[in-house]
Amino acid sequence: MKKLAFVIGCLFSSYVSADADQAMDLYLNQNYAEAFELFRMSAELGHAKSQFNLGVQYLRGQGVKADPVMAYSYLTLALENGFKMARQAQKTVTRRLTPEQLAKAENIAADFIAKYGANGSENIKHALVFDRSYNPTPKRTENPEAKYPSGLFDDGVPGLARYMFDIDRNGKVRDLQLLQSYPSSEFAQSVAQKLEDSRYQVVKINGTLRKFAQGQFSGVFKRTDMPQETRDKLDKKKKQLLGKARSGNAAAQAELADLLELINDKPESEYSLVSRDKIVSAANLPKIRLDQRSIAPFSPNSAFAQEHYNLKFLVWLDAQGNLTRQQAFDIHADVPNALRERALTAMSSWQVEILSKGNVKAENGPYMAEFYYNNEARSKEFSNHLTRSHTTLKPIVNRPELEQARYWRLQAAQAGHVESLMLLGANCNMTLLSVAAKMQYTPAKTLAAKCLLNRVTTSKAQLEQAKSWLLSASEDGDYVAMREIAGVYAKHSHNRGELERAIELATAAGDETDDPWAFEYMAAAYAKLGLFDEAIDAQKDAIKKGWNRDYNVERSEQRLAAYENSELAAW
Repeated sequence: MKKLAFVIGCLFSSYVSADADQAMDLYLNQNYAEAFELFRMSAELGHAKSQFNLGVQYLRGQGVKADPVMAYSYLTLALENGFKMARQAQKTVTRRLTPEQLAKAENIAADFIAKYGANGSENIKHALVFDRSYNPTPKRTENPEAKYPSGLFDDGVPGLARYMFDIDRNGKVRDLQLLQSYPSSEFAQSVAQKLEDSRYQVVKINGTLRKFAQGQFSGVFKRTDMPQETRDKLDKKKKQLLGKARSGNAAAQAELADLLELINDKPESEYSLVSRDKIVSAANLPKIRLDQRSIAPFSPNSAFAQEHYNLKFLVWLDAQGNLTRQQAFDIHADVPNALRERALTAMSSWQVEILSKGNVKAENGPYMAEFYYNNEARSKEFSNHLTRSHTTLKPIVNRPELEQARYWRLQAAQAGHVESLMLLGANCNMTLLSVAAKMQYTPAKTLAAKCLLNRVTTSKAQLEQAKSWLLSASEDGDYVAMREIAGVYAKHSHNRGELERAIELATAAGDETDDPWAFEYMAAAYAKLGLFDEAIDAQKDAIKKGWNRDYNVERSEQRLAAYENSELAAW
């Protein structure tokens, strides 16, 4: 096989970005109105440079009516978020304001800071506090290896690929969605083949088979004997990306995050503690093991506003593994005090085993303790609610922020880089997915809609939003979206036009993908239109294709029996 050229590329996606980079291009080409809208979306994620640019546009009346009050407000917000270039512009605007206007501008700025500041309620960092950060899939019953692409292996090129997927009631992977493939699409192809050949444990609760939603799997390919030439190329690429990333280029920030995630050991343990009251993580901390059986169980509480919560603490342990002290780490004010107290109580009863024989001191640390609480309501269809809490305790890699993958991923996402928003929001973080969907990123439209449809309680407004996103993604050619909107119409609508549209979309999806569910929805729509002969034919196709994929077709056969009796099927 001919060796592939060593090229470190961008994320594996054909999408044209709609982020702060594109907004600046639009601005420089004097497309001020379009630039304003893109800057506004990333500004509301906490992107300081976009906040500054909005201030400039308000000041100059570019793409929006000139308004010095709003200019001052956005410039103050940008300054609060660390964009120092805003200071001189803010002084210039201040001289143009009357005392009354300045008072009004300061009130608006305070409101903006509360929403979009570093600790604001609508900042991307705030959204991640309430993310489903821990979402373990059922155990695999068949677990084939992901093959290292031979040409890349020969050159020692490392790579990674991450997918999101659902698991159906038969333990099979469905709806693979690529989140990340770096530096080559060949890594994605290898991981996709592994997942398609995998089988997961079938989950049955109270006699009902359950699905699993938004599972994730990452495959990392790395030779221990990486050639020096490859190491040199990686280091050169890192330096090139770092320069562009520091200048604010969102695409470079996203790619640098990929590269750092690939080359750094244990990137999930990286934090910067130097500025935190002069705390520095000790080198060579003793290895430890937290006994998960000592972690108290958690039950959902309707008094809590969010479905998911994440808390972090720095902790120190004595030579016997007992907690000596702790310090909260970036715990947002909106996390209920009851959960904070719960975490503190849990730590006091931990059973931690010190595994190292040497380098054990009277006090060891800090370690990072991460708590995740799943507060979502029980679902009759999915098994995601089974894991109610999870705790990790791990040593810290004390690395400067500019060397951390997570830092640059956040920077790119705040700039509106849609692939980064999708990657961070893949576990149904609707704040992030909604922004990516509004930026017309097709995978985010489909996923955001599925997340809303899978909720136990979905409001009428949310259902309409989901339908809108699915229709838009269908027009983009997304076959999963076609199948899903066909299902919404077939199961919930009695409108003739929508049922006919369901048949059209299900036919297109079924012809392209052979997905049994496309034919199921087609049959249901035919039945609602009173066309039972057509419903029977479509349902037989669904059963045949289900058998071919080793699906459990018992329910499909029950629906076929209903159509044969000229009756609508139950769902």
